[in-house]
Amino acid sequence: MLNKDRHCLEAILEAIERIEEYTADFDNPDDFNEDHRNFDACMMNFIVIGEMVEKLSLDFKSNYSAIDWKNIKGFRN
Repeated sequence: MLNKDRHCLEAILEAIERIEEYTADFDNPDDFNEDHRNFDACMMNFIVIGEMVEKLSLDFKSNYSAIDWKNIKGFRN
């Protein structure tokens, strides 16, 4: 695995962990939606995930072609 790919994957995992942390205390979507700070923080981490997916090498994405990389990247939009 290329060092660049490893860095991207680590950034994706960190973003996922942050999203889980920022959403853990909410009992329902409405409360989460009204908490602008945590909501915005989660949205930024979805952007990070999309950006990191875009930076993964074509070889890496080809090796894991069962993953819908295009939709993951597109989710940030």
